[in-house]
Amino acid sequence: MKEVKPYKSIHTFLRIVLYLGFVVLFCGCLDLHSEVTPDRQFQQSVYLLDRYFFWSSEELKDPHSIPENVWKKMDSNQLGFESIENQYLYIKFSDQFVRQLKSPVLYAEIALEQFKIFQGNDLVFESKLKDHIFPYIIPLNQNPSGSLIIQFQSRYRGFIGMDRDVYLKDHSMALVDLFLDNFSETFFAPILLVLSTIFLGFYFLRKREIIFLNFSILLFSASLIEAFNGFVGFSLTQFSYIVVPLTYFNIAFFPFALLLFLIGIFPPFFRNLFKILASIHLIVFLVSILSNYEDGISFLNSEDDYNWVIVLEAIGAIFSSVYVLIKGNNNLRAITLGLLIIVFAGLHDILVDLEFFRHGHRVIHYGFFLMLALFGFYVFKHYWQLLHSINRMNAELRTKNKELQRLIQIDKDLALAHALQKSLLSSKYNEDEKIRIIGFSQNLESVGGDYFDHTKDSMGNWAILMADVSGHGISSAMVAAMSKMAFVGAGPYLQFPSRVFHLMNRHLVGKTKNLFITASYVFIDTESYTATFSNAGHPGFFLIRNSEPDVIYLNAKGKPLGLFSHLPFAEEMVKLKPGDRILLYTDGIFDLLNEEGESFGEERLKSLLWDNRYQKFQELATIVQDSLFRFSSGWKYQMDDLSFLLVEIK
Repeated sequence: MKEVKPYKSIHTFLRIVLYLGFVVLFCGCLDLHSEVTPDRQFQQSVYLLDRYFFWSSEELKDPHSIPENVWKKMDSNQLGFESIENQYLYIKFSDQFVRQLKSPVLYAEIALEQFKIFQGNDLVFESKLKDHIFPYIIPLNQNPSGSLIIQFQSRYRGFIGMDRDVYLKDHSMALVDLFLDNFSETFFAPILLVLSTIFLGFYFLRKREIIFLNFSILLFSASLIEAFNGFVGFSLTQFSYIVVPLTYFNIAFFPFALLLFLIGIFPPFFRNLFKILASIHLIVFLVSILSNYEDGISFLNSEDDYNWVIVLEAIGAIFSSVYVLIKGNNNLRAITLGLLIIVFAGLHDILVDLEFFRHGHRVIHYGFFLMLALFGFYVFKHYWQLLHSINRMNAELRTKNKELQRLIQIDKDLALAHALQKSLLSSKYNEDEKIRIIGFSQNLESVGGDYFDHTKDSMGNWAILMADVSGHGISSAMVAAMSKMAFVGAGPYLQFPSRVFHLMNRHLVGKTKNLFITASYVFIDTESYTATFSNAGHPGFFLIRNSEPDVIYLNAKGKPLGLFSHLPFAEEMVKLKPGDRILLYTDGIFDLLNEEGESFGEERLKSLLWDNRYQKFQELATIVQDSLFRFSSGWKYQMDDLSFLLVEIK
């Protein structure tokens, strides 16, 4: 059976949404709405009857006093003009059809300025609102007076008059039509608000995912745009001093919120581009607000001043979307399609405002919802992938937790092994009336293969052993413990170094699993002041005597322990003097490295001992230890376990 790719259905869905989106936008651009039916002609009587206009430099208390010969006829479907500074505009049309309506009203979809309506000699309505972009339903007298005259006064530079549709209607029908015309926006606004709250919750659950916060902000801004559109804006007319500024600020904020959302998604180059555009958007908006303050902020003039930034952002969105689509970035396909849809929908809305297209369906809202649907699809997909990654991470975490528990148990075992090994070793300091001993050991890991031992027999003589098991770590530590037991077993023969090594080797051969032990052993007769020593493949030891011209190096031939049986071990003797000092050590000291990769080496150790030969015994031991520590930058470049024993003959 042929395998179905998981994202094939997703790509099909995106293609369908894209095709539908562009069909809707294309139809909107062509303005394919139905022709005006005879039933609708009466409601659109304002468009069908002649209208006249008159400009005046001063406000007229009785517009009906304007002579008939100064009125000029308006073009068909024309509702307003470009503003003229300090001029009043008067528009007149017949009110003969009001007698056929039970409760006649003048319905104006958008009226931008302060205006008054005169029916005959009566002032039937006066609006003092500025920058008002919400519908008006204005009651009229049922008895016609011959004409309606509207007086307009505007501070908006772009337009004076009424915008969009203006009808004579029955009051109840006007309310119903207003609600139905804005039903989709009114219905979707609370849905967008709920979705905004949900994604805000996603952000607090996953605080590192800024995409959820940005999308929540974008949805909240969209919900306000839709909520205050049409019917809701009309219902809140009494609160226009709050609703109007909030609406304008939000319309200006929405592109900024869109840029914030895109910044968290697109590749680095476009991310930086969107950051620059967002900064420019914010600066230009604030400047436009400050520069258009005329007895309060003129929001419509401010909007004209920052529209060029919206165009610039649209160009950036088109460029980035086309580039991403050409590059075949499937992850961003939904986002780029949403961007293209909203850009073309916005372009259609601008062309309608500029009267290149007739005003029909508000395509911008269809594009708006298609964009949010595609963005939502992307964010939900991102959240779904995040959940899967979290499940995968949880599974990995459980596995790593088990591994961690195992490592913790290993650490506990190592700590116990370290304590046991420490208990096997001799103390780092020992002294009697004839001799003084100081030891130091630094393992590469928790446990190691270096160990030393010093013990005194019944006659007051001292047996001193320094041993090093090959390798390091747990296996070396176990062999070191075996070697310690072997040394204890050779206790009756301490005064015979070669005999001690012979017995230890016999005990260890065949039991160390290819590991071996090197060792240096010294037996000091405190009565005769002699040192008898043997060596098992280990570095010799140094004798520091102030009367000599240099440090004396002493060694005896011998093979490592644990490899071969019946090995001979040489045994030699040296005469000691009061004040002599002996240093036994492991080769880890020679292997110690510094930052430049230089090894500490034998000559450096000899020079250190000789240069400090007159120091007190304990101070000499401290100097050696500190020198090793500093040389390796705090054991940073230690390559092997290292140990030393410093012995002084009193």
